[in-house]
Amino acid sequence: MLVNQKDIDEFVESLRTAQMPPENADGRGLVNIYGDVHDPGGWRRERLRRFLAMPRDGCPLVLFVGEAPGVHGAAVTGVPFSSVETLTAPGFERLHPSDGSTGFASPVNADPDPIEQTASRFWSAVLSEFDGSPLPVAWNIVPFWPVDNGRNRTPDASDILFGSRWVHSMLDLFPTEYVIGVGVKAKVQLARDGLLWDWVYHPSRKLTAFNDGVRRVAQRVRDECSH
Repeated sequence: MLVNQKDIDEFVESLRTAQMPPENADGRGLVNIYGDVHDPGGWRRERLRRFLAMPRDGCPLVLFVGEAPGVHGAAVTGVPFSSVETLTAPGFERLHPSDGSTGFASPVNADPDPIEQTASRFWSAVLSEFDGSPLPVAWNIVPFWPVDNGRNRTPDASDILFGSRWVHSMLDLFPTEYVIGVGVKAKVQLARDGLLWDWVYHPSRKLTAFNDGVRRVAQRVRDECSH
């Protein structure tokens, strides 16, 4: 399926203009990685637009929903479960912009790292198991970077409540019943929202179980597509 570019632009604009909840006194808060302050050149927004605009024709589409951006992953690139490596290096060409352009804005108080283990593990499994199928969409329950004095932190209940509205917006762009939670937090929230179809372990927690889960999901989708 091809998503209307106007709809993608409106979705990305809703991220750019989102006002974050006030930061706690101890330095815990959310960073809007798509906002003008932290993405002044618009690199993350443009990368996300290109990812969402990639053709996804054929068998029903799968949406993987994780937890939140990480300091060396989506907080750098703007694309969930990605890194500089997955968007530029050999082996991940299916994710690369067709014009070969480069450029990443660095998140606040962090240096971009070209390799982010979760991103590499995620797309290595997903691209392998969904070879010949539409490229899955990836998103996060919390699309903004949860920080604790400039470092990653686990999103809390208020972060998830604030961020999960964009999961519904993502499903407006990509209507599908095949919504897969990546990790327990995503699984629980998607189930509460009545969106969960299946779930897999997070690749940074249980890699073998994650790989097995992606394989199971891909097979379930293929089985349903063949009927």
